[in-house]
Order: sequence, then C-alpha cells, then structure tokens
Amino acid sequence: MSRKAKNILIIMAGFVLLLFVTCMLIRGCKPNEQFTEPSINLYRAKENKSYKLTLEEYIQGVVAAEMPASFELEALKAQAVAARTYTLKKLIDGRKYALNADLSDNIYECQAYISWVEFGDRHPRDKEQWQKKIVQACNETRGEIMLYQGEPIDALYHSTCGGITESALESWGKDIPYLRSSNCNYCRQSKHYESIQVFSSGELYKLTGVSNTEAIKILTKTPAGRSKKLQLDNRMISAEEFRRILQLPSTWWSLKKQKNNLLIISKGYGHGLGMCQYGANGMAAQGKDYHDILGKYYKDIDFYRMNY
Repeated sequence: MSRKAKNILIIMAGFVLLLFVTCMLIRGCKPNEQFTEPSINLYRAKENKSYKLTLEEYIQGVVAAEMPASFELEALKAQAVAARTYTLKKLIDGRKYALNADLSDNIYECQAYISWVEFGDRHPRDKEQWQKKIVQACNETRGEIMLYQGEPIDALYHSTCGGITESALESWGKDIPYLRSSNCNYCRQSKHYESIQVFSSGELYKLTGVSNTEAIKILTKTPAGRSKKLQLDNRMISAEEFRRILQLPSTWWSLKKQKNNLLIISKGYGHGLGMCQYGANGMAAQGKDYHDILGKYYKDIDFYRMNY
C-alpha cells in the first residue's frame, strides 16, 4: 500500500457526498478502493441558479472553458487532472458560494465552466470533434488527482508564464513547496508571450491620478522578474493593483517612457503560479505526457486515482 494513499486526509464537514468523504477520510484506503462518484452543486452567476452535476461532468465543463480544445490531448489531460485536484481542494476548504452552492463559475472565486450547449455556440463548426477530445481527456484521467504529502494540492494554473513561472513565496509570502518557480521554454507559441500596451499621459491620469510618466517606477521585483511594488508619484502601490487598474495581462513588465506616453512591455498572461497552459501544450507537442507536464509545474507531487 503506497504512502500517498495512506496519508489522504480530507476534512469536509457538511459536504453532501458522505460516502465519498468517509472513504477518503480513512487512512489506509487501498489504491484500488471503490468510491461513489461525487456530485456538486454549481452556482452559475449569469443565471443566478444552482445546478447539480457529477464531478466528472463538472470537470469536462471546466476543461472546455479553461483550455482551448485545439490543444494537444496530453495538455488537455494535464488540465483535467489540475482542474479535478483544484476542485477537490476547494471542496475540502468547505467554503459555500451563492445559493449555498459548493462551487461557482465565477473565475475570481473558482474555475470557469461552460455547458456543452454553450461550447457548441462558441465552436459551431468543431463542436463534435472537440467535445469528443475533451471527453476523452477527462475519461482517460478519470478520478486522478495530485497529492503533496498525502493531501490534494492547490493546483493553480494560468495561460502563459512568459518563460518562467512564479513561486507562491514571492506572490503570497507563503512558502508552498509544490508551487515554486520553474523555467519554461514551451510557451513561446502563445500570443500572450510578450505584448505591448501604450498609455497616454491623459489615460494614465484618468486611471491612476498620475500623468507624469517619469513618476511611475518599478521599485521591487521577484527573482523570476515579475514586479512587486511600484511608485506612483509620492505613493506606493502593489503590482497586482497596478495590473488590475490598467488591465494588464501580467505583472511581468518593463516600462519605457516615450514622449507623453508610457509603454508597458508585458510578458505572459495570468498570475504565473502553477501550470502554464501554453507551456503544457508546448510540452505535449514535443511528446511529453500529462504526468511529465504536471511534474514540471508542480514540484514533488504524487498522483492518486480515485476509482468510481
């Protein structure tokens, strides 16, 4: 019996899937232990309604929403495992969302999700082919999650790292061993790998209250190169807040002053933590399987498959 199976310990008070949780709580679950597939209540913000889905139905909708279906199959499989692990970690944390739902489709709270009807509306020509591919990726990883020291990890992911992922220590001030910086040479095909945003002094003043481009300076950066603190005239601001105000793709920038304009050269898209999705696709295109991909972006993890 593997240590990773023995060390699974999930505290999910009040979670509706009592049979599933009870088995997961027992130290000494066998690798081939049979579970009852969980169901979740998902809050859909636009409809202001809650829907009951099986876990795997939900994961299919997350993969469909979070990663381009044109990506390599192994990248989609990596996304499915990351999404499933992230989901389980959320359920363990026990937070409830609107209408007392277990999860939400609000990307600022949980993961994106779309139904197959919505997927078909987005991809009318390729719906059948791409839906089959997503279902295959989810079925071939059915029940599989990532563990660190016997517990499901916080499997964060983002679109494009721009060459190196970020560490949780630098982003959150909390050292999470499996969320460490990792060089990534696989996401150059992403349109977000590098981009330029131009702001006039008038636009800057409207957004930040500062019109003088010389008064905007990056004060500190992470070892990976992302900005942490900026100076805006006589005040300091976090890079995340500056990113939000200017709607920038990431916090990895270089600033150039050009007459009355500020040029912000950005690398990557997203927070930079965990799996780089375009990097995952680049790795898959070079023949790496989903375990290789996940092992690159999440350090020292184990894989565990729940059979249901």
